[in-house]
Formats: sequence, structure tokens, C-alpha cells
Amino acid sequence: MNKPSWGMYQSKNVTVMITEKTTLQQGNKKRTVKTVCIISVLIVASLAATACSDNSSSADSENSGTLRVKVETVGGDTSPAGYSFMLQGVGSFDTAANEEYTYRNIPEGSYTIELTQKASHCEVTSQNPRTVQIIAGTIIDISFQINCKAILRDKIVFLSNHEGVWSVYQNSVSDHSKVRIPEFNVSATWRPSISPDGTRIAFVSTAQGFPLNQIWVMDADGTNFINITRDAQANSEFPVWSPDGTQIAYHRYTPNGEGDIYVMNADGTGRQNVTNSSTGDWWPAWHPDGTKLAFHTIEAGSPFYISTINVDGSGRQELLRGQQFFRNPSWSPDGSRLAFQCNINSGIWEICLSNGDGSNPQNISNLGVSGRQHRLVSWSPDGTMLTFDSNRDGQENTFDVFVMNVNGSGLTNLTNNMNSSSIMPFWSPVSE
Repeated sequence: MNKPSWGMYQSKNVTVMITEKTTLQQGNKKRTVKTVCIISVLIVASLAATACSDNSSSADSENSGTLRVKVETVGGDTSPAGYSFMLQGVGSFDTAANEEYTYRNIPEGSYTIELTQKASHCEVTSQNPRTVQIIAGTIIDISFQINCKAILRDKIVFLSNHEGVWSVYQNSVSDHSKVRIPEFNVSATWRPSISPDGTRIAFVSTAQGFPLNQIWVMDADGTNFINITRDAQANSEFPVWSPDGTQIAYHRYTPNGEGDIYVMNADGTGRQNVTNSSTGDWWPAWHPDGTKLAFHTIEAGSPFYISTINVDGSGRQELLRGQQFFRNPSWSPDGSRLAFQCNINSGIWEICLSNGDGSNPQNISNLGVSGRQHRLVSWSPDGTMLTFDSNRDGQENTFDVFVMNVNGSGLTNLTNNMNSSSIMPFWSPVSE
């Protein structure tokens, strides 16, 4: 590479950068290499000199060297959102997972480089920040290792007895694949729920000898089981995460009682009875703003109805009540609508929608066939689709997971079970 040729007069030095990406094929894998060229600009009229090259083996300009940075991402998610680095005296650079960057023509001296931005489910396991010594005419290699937890993006989790025991599965909406959560090896009951960041799943089980249903939390890959209720006095069911991921609402009831809606911290501490009523309050759903819960109530002599309550236990209000049955509410991501089960028009369990205040309820599944049910609805992250379970396509006691648009169109059976059931779907809040 030729050295830059400077003009006769010099005034002010300014450092700018040009980047170039190259994708290298190594067997079946691709690796992205990004070259960053440091350009010294001498502001005298429009005279400038550059020292850039697309040849990784070419020499640096006099009194400067090269820093080559490799990013290695490991763990359950090897394709997270990119990272940002800050190189002292040069500037910040964005990278993708598993990229290699080359910084050229860095003046000789000592520099600090720091990974300054990463996804919340990723942890830097190598030294950060670190100091590097740039030596003229030399290439300095460093690497950063980042471990990222598994994350569920655009996945629907549900329960299935496909392999003979009720386990947690995940399904891709795009290719309809049904895969058991890899390390999940206990029997699960009741609906699984994905944390807002997609890295954890809450579910219900009697694992490890507990006689009553308990709420457990595990990582998205099925590892790190933790029983967070450990309540020998009551069943704990229907967990759902708060929008910020710090709390879990659930239904707790003793063997002889109807039960109430409780809220606890995500680690199981700080348990509080929110509804504290003489009726049976079931199936909590967090409003997206995190201030209130919707739930349904079972009351003697009355059809099921849906109410809301503030998380602190104040402001209980009936939302949907009448001659029809309303249960299992689910808020849309923006809080403007509520999806739920109802028996409007058909007299059987259908999927219905209302405004967020309970007004204008409408039956959107509209099958109306005796013995068929549509149940347990959950929203897509963008609020355009719903998932639910139903026995509409098979035997009366065999359920599948379906998706459809919020207007009732585009109905698709994702699981197509023959001799098993898939039930209680939950759509991950995390999209691609």
C-alpha cells in the first residue's frame, strides 16, 4: 500500500473512518469481516490523504498499526442483536454476532477498547474493557467472548402429550415445526407463560414430589428449573409475567376453596393476595401498562364473568357480565382490546374480542358446532394475530393449536395432531 502524499501546507488534523464488509465462506459457515480504515484529513482547502486498503495483509502507514477484533458469541442464542464497541480516540463501532473487525492506521500508542452495548440476555465473559498497545507496522489480535441465553423469538409455546407425557413444546409459526423444549424432562400441567424478554418460561407442575400444583420457572432451553412457590398448602396455577418481567400473577387455591388472584416477585418472594374475595377468581392477565389485571370469576348461580382490578387490590370493576359466559381474558399488546372465551351467538365456547373497556364484544371464531370448543387465547407481539387451542378439526377430545387474524380470517392449524393433543398456547412477546 502506498503511503499518503500530503500537501505543502498543513493546518488541522481530523480523524474519520470508512468501513467495508466482506463475507468469507469457510466450509458450510459464513464469517463477516469488517475493515475500518482510519483516515487522516488535513484541512487545507480540499487537500486530503487516506491510508486505506482492502488487502488485510498490506502494511499500515508509517508510525501506525492495526487492531483486529474478533467477536465470539456462544450460548443458547448465537444470533442476538449486534454489539457496540468504543475504541478510545477513534470512535464507536457496531458489530453483529461472530464478526471480525479490522481497524487500520491507528497511531502507535496505548488504547482502551470497550464493549459498550449488548442485549440484556447476553453477558461478556472476557475482560471488558481492556487496554491494547498499538505498535507501528504490527497487527494486534484481540477477541471478546459473549454468552447469550436462549431466547424464544416468534415462537408459540404450549403443552402436548405427543410423546406420552405432558411436556412444554415450541412451535414456529412460519414452518409449523413442533419441537419439545430440549431439556424439559418433567410432567407439566396448565398453561406455560413466556417472560417479556423471551428468556424464561413459567409453568405448573407437581415435579419433585410436591402433592399440589406449583409454579416453576426455567430458562427458554429447558434448563435451570426453579420452584418459586414451594407452597404445601395450596395449588398455584396459571402464571403470567408482568410487562417488566419483575412479577408473576397467578391463581392460588386450597383444595377446599375457590381461590384468588395473587402477585409475587419473579423469584417467588413477596406474595400478595390481590382479589381476596369470597368468589373464585381465575386466569389473570396483565394489562400492558402493568397497573391492573383482568381475570374471570366463578360465582354460584351466575355465568362466568370478566373483571379488572388494580395490582394493589383496589378498583375492582366488572368488565364483561351478562347472560353469556366470559372467561380466560388476554389483553392486546397495546391494551386497546381484550380477547377471551365466550358463548355469544353459538352457545359453545368461541374466541371473542371486545374493546379494552369490555364494550362491543364479538364472536370471531364463529364455528357454532356442538361439542367443539375454542379456548385459551394469546396475542401475537404485533397484535395482528391470535393463537388458541381447539378441537374443531379432529376428535372431540383431541385439541390442536391454531392461529388466525384478529378479524377471524386466515385460520391455520399449527399442530395437526392425530392421537395426541396440543393445548394452552402462549405467543412469545419477542419478535424477530
